[in-house]
Amino acid sequence: MNQHLTMQAFWKRRARRFLLPIGGLVITGFMLLPIYFTVETSLEPTSALQALSQSLLPSHFILSNYRVAFDAEHGSIITSLLISLGAVVLSVGVGLPAAYGLTKLGYLRSRAVVSVAVMVLLVTQMVPGISLTIAFYKLFLHLHLLNSIAGLILADSTSGMPFATLVLRAYLGSIPAELSDAAYVDGASEWRTFRSVIAPLAVPAIITSGLFVFLFAWGDFLFAYTLTAGGSVTPLTKGLLSFFTNNTVNWGPVLATVVLAAIPSGLILGFGQRYVMGGLRAGALKG
Repeated sequence: MNQHLTMQAFWKRRARRFLLPIGGLVITGFMLLPIYFTVETSLEPTSALQALSQSLLPSHFILSNYRVAFDAEHGSIITSLLISLGAVVLSVGVGLPAAYGLTKLGYLRSRAVVSVAVMVLLVTQMVPGISLTIAFYKLFLHLHLLNSIAGLILADSTSGMPFATLVLRAYLGSIPAELSDAAYVDGASEWRTFRSVIAPLAVPAIITSGLFVFLFAWGDFLFAYTLTAGGSVTPLTKGLLSFFTNNTVNWGPVLATVVLAAIPSGLILGFGQRYVMGGLRAGALKG
């Protein structure tokens, strides 16, 4: 009987060891299929996409779609990079001091104030962006920020800033208060403690929150379309509309643009991947 149970436990461990990775690979493969078909279709002429029979490999391999996409959208790519990086700088630049202040209040037992502030930040994350577009349009009209990179940075930061503050606050809460106390004993001011002790320790959370803010601003279409209507500022998501006409869609350059748009975000994610898990894990341990 004991031998039977031992063999059963052995085969269960073997099954978990092999079946779980295989299942994960299968699921990952299904998730990557849209990406594959996007790349594959971007290497074919639009006429091949409209054919009745489709193949898994490009039937007519061409690179002209990428030349058309780059010629039409290279300015939009630079504009989107400026907007996304500006949103990151503004969101993290405001979110880090705000998170430190909320953490400091928590240490001082002002938990009611912290709870209300966190609730307000969470509520701002629940507000649909489409409900803010009209308000932003009227506000930016008076501030002369319509059709401007600065206006889009501010609009994208309305979601990025609360998110960055919440992530950074959770991470800063995991830093022992004794480190700040030791800096105070050594004569450091509040600003010096924040700049020289707390901020360097929060680098994983800064990179994590910055990555998510960048991705949100990079993929934003609602603000990009509404707040630059009829203007010369054209982010990448809005620039895709240039390939759409009343009767036809030039799908080859559209999908080539999508692939080009994925390269900057992919490179940034690849650079910051090792920081993301550390930042999220530390924030999850103590919030």
